[in-house]
Amino acid sequence: MRQQIGWTSRDEDGVKWDVQAHRNRNIWVFTRRAHRTEDWQPIDPPGVEDWENLLDVMQRKYQRRRCAWRDVEQVEHELEQAKLNQPNL
Repeated sequence: MRQQIGWTSRDEDGVKWDVQAHRNRNIWVFTRRAHRTEDWQPIDPPGVEDWENLLDVMQRKYQRRRCAWRDVEQVEHELEQAKLNQPNL
């Protein structure tokens, strides 16, 4: 089953981005675009901030019974992996 979640964020330059994450067969794919007329660009690999935003949205969806707890746990696991793989600056 495909699940699609979206939010907006801003980058360092102040550009507003529409961000989407969709899951297909337990694989999350992140995409973004600056304007509605542009095509979606893949975010590969997604950063820790992207996973944190997705987790926030998923937790709110779970409270409203719009997603399963196992989906929230999967995103938490992916966030932990992203934090481990993030280079220390």
